[in-house]
Amino acid sequence: MKLSIPFIPDEKYTNFLKNEIQNIESVYFSLHQGPVLDARMRFKKVELSELTKGLKKLGDVKKYVLLNSRFINPGLYRDTKFLNQSIDKLEILAENVNLTGIVFSDAYFLNALAGTEREVISRLEAVPGINCMLDTAQKAFVFMELIEKAGFKYPGKLILDRALNRDLNSLSDMAQKVKTRYKSLTIELLANEGCIYHCPFKLAHDSQISYLNLTPSPTADFMTNQSVGCHTYFHDSPWHFFKSPFIRPEDVDEYKGIADSIKLCGRTLGINFLTQCITAYIKKSFEGNLLELMDATHWLSDLYYIENKMLDPVFFKQVTPCTKECKKCSMCSDLFSKTAKRQSIGLKNYKDYL
Repeated sequence: MKLSIPFIPDEKYTNFLKNEIQNIESVYFSLHQGPVLDARMRFKKVELSELTKGLKKLGDVKKYVLLNSRFINPGLYRDTKFLNQSIDKLEILAENVNLTGIVFSDAYFLNALAGTEREVISRLEAVPGINCMLDTAQKAFVFMELIEKAGFKYPGKLILDRALNRDLNSLSDMAQKVKTRYKSLTIELLANEGCIYHCPFKLAHDSQISYLNLTPSPTADFMTNQSVGCHTYFHDSPWHFFKSPFIRPEDVDEYKGIADSIKLCGRTLGINFLTQCITAYIKKSFEGNLLELMDATHWLSDLYYIENKMLDPVFFKQVTPCTKECKKCSMCSDLFSKTAKRQSIGLKNYKDYL
């Protein structure tokens, strides 16, 4: 299966993507300027001209701009100047790099953009983001109706909730139902988030990111996760990482016939991380620390080394029928004891965060 991957306007990274273009289904990217409209903290400002210059080098690969913040300042939903300026950027991308569409999570924002009645809207797909958590066909149909009413093009693909990665019966059933109603639709799965299964912090965390993007304070978000969030969860029970619904590179082919493409995340971790991760999923093999391929739990790679190849060949068959009744089962802790070792404390190389 081909990959949907983050695009960062970096010459070295762009050249790497050009060489792997036959393996890429689409790229997705932040606008990098103006109000933060995507669902991650921003570390670097990039001019639109630099963004379009890099995207042009990728030719006809599908291109999606991230407008997937959980929410924006409520006043902006009715701010005609702001909304038209946002559409102006979409028009520039549509004209210069053949923009395929937008990725959104905020239905208010989608309708607000539609209210401008700009012509470009009808030419752009509106793709519900992964954080819309589409885990049933009925939920997907509601979003498709929303998109149609707003006047955007139907999405060419749906990105299903990551929790379905470990529930093949529900995943297959949902994929079949949405493809029956929307014949040209393809299914995409997120592979390397590595977050908590059905994360109980998810909605609040997304909202905190959106709030902090209004009044930037990136360290506050990180400290919250460290003290009362997912970092504490994994610190106390690191073996629960195996319950996370990630997909190893070696297990991608297990989803053939159900899904059509694989999404990789981790754009805030820099080009070295992305290059290693993309290469592993193209090769469908990785010899190294499995945690180094993960986005949300990448920080755990400083503490533990999970030998990925030691999970072969039965990992997928072990975890997919899991009941998640951890009090009655020691599979994850046994597997962690077998494959993971504590990292020695030392100075780490500077990471190329963007």
